[in-house]
Amino acid sequence: MRKFIHNLQQILPQVHNSHFPALIFGLALLGFYFYGDISLSAMKSFHTLFFIINIISAAILIYFNQRKPIFYLLNISLAYILINSFKNLYSLDYLSSPAYINLCFFMPINLCVCYFWPDKKLLTRHSVYWLLLLFAEYTIGEKLTHSSISLALSLPTDTINLTSSSMLLFSLCTIACFIRMIYSGSIMDSSLFYAGLNIFAGFYYSSSPTALTIFFSAAALTILHCIGKDIYYHTYTDAQTGLSSRNAYLKQSEKFPLKYSLGIVCIDNYEHLKQVFGRRGVYALTRMITMRLQEIETEALIYRYSEDEFVLIFKNCDKKESYERLEKIRRGIASAEFMLGNRKKGLKLTVSCCVSEKKRSDDNSLEVLKRTQKALQKAYQFTQNVTSKA
Repeated sequence: MRKFIHNLQQILPQVHNSHFPALIFGLALLGFYFYGDISLSAMKSFHTLFFIINIISAAILIYFNQRKPIFYLLNISLAYILINSFKNLYSLDYLSSPAYINLCFFMPINLCVCYFWPDKKLLTRHSVYWLLLLFAEYTIGEKLTHSSISLALSLPTDTINLTSSSMLLFSLCTIACFIRMIYSGSIMDSSLFYAGLNIFAGFYYSSSPTALTIFFSAAALTILHCIGKDIYYHTYTDAQTGLSSRNAYLKQSEKFPLKYSLGIVCIDNYEHLKQVFGRRGVYALTRMITMRLQEIETEALIYRYSEDEFVLIFKNCDKKESYERLEKIRRGIASAEFMLGNRKKGLKLTVSCCVSEKKRSDDNSLEVLKRTQKALQKAYQFTQNVTSKA
């Protein structure tokens, strides 16, 4: 039963993160298959929408200094512009032109690299290097085109709009991204996977102006959605533990009931642990303590308020009952052994706890929190691994 619940917990976030991108992809497919060619005015609207969405997405990413999706956007924007340029330049012969064939060769590789690229800060010198590398790649493609050289191999199994080697590259990229999405289950990976499916479909049906515009617009909309959702998630969720963050506590504190108790669980000797085991080691220990905390306490609202501090809200509970639940947490963590890396012997860690009940004189939960923190600091002057009351 526990294994089933664990597997269900792994699947549900993926379903939650994928349902809207999958809906966009499904609507794009249905719109293309059932409506066929759309009117010129509608196509111009989609065309305009594609660039507006990309500009908005790029502005948001630059503002929040996020690197991963912006190069994905840059690649699909360049591909969309180039395909339309090839159509105007070569007419229907663009499908057999070296320029289009080389683009079909480079595009899946670029999308795959951008997908697996770690999501770090945008405004760094490494981003400049990657940008220069991307432009160098397109310069090589242009030189090959002028020399009438096509990188993709043409085989008897070629489709109308893609050579077999390009189909293979797109397929391998899609499979690799799907596997990564299943394992990570993150908002960004799920959305970029479906954006890639839209790009794949756009290339596969590129001879149809309707398909090209609809699928590329769907990809742009998917990325915009994932950017907004990802930023919201990281604003109100602690990335290391998956718990609600300090921002979430400040936002939700106004909705706490009239009667509640606030508890603090603080990891003892946190700075010493950081010096001994390093940042990665202490992050791993924090995640293990979080898991133990969630196993023991299943009803309270849990927030990671700071690096070494968790805030628990016990709704409709008095100080006495909340004290007993915090004491159970303290004893449960103190009795556990935490295995870190290749160490043969488990580590013994402790936490100190403090609880305070909301009073009528308290204007908000921050007053309760400050009173609890002061009481915990007072207890720290004498001992650790203890539960106290404020």
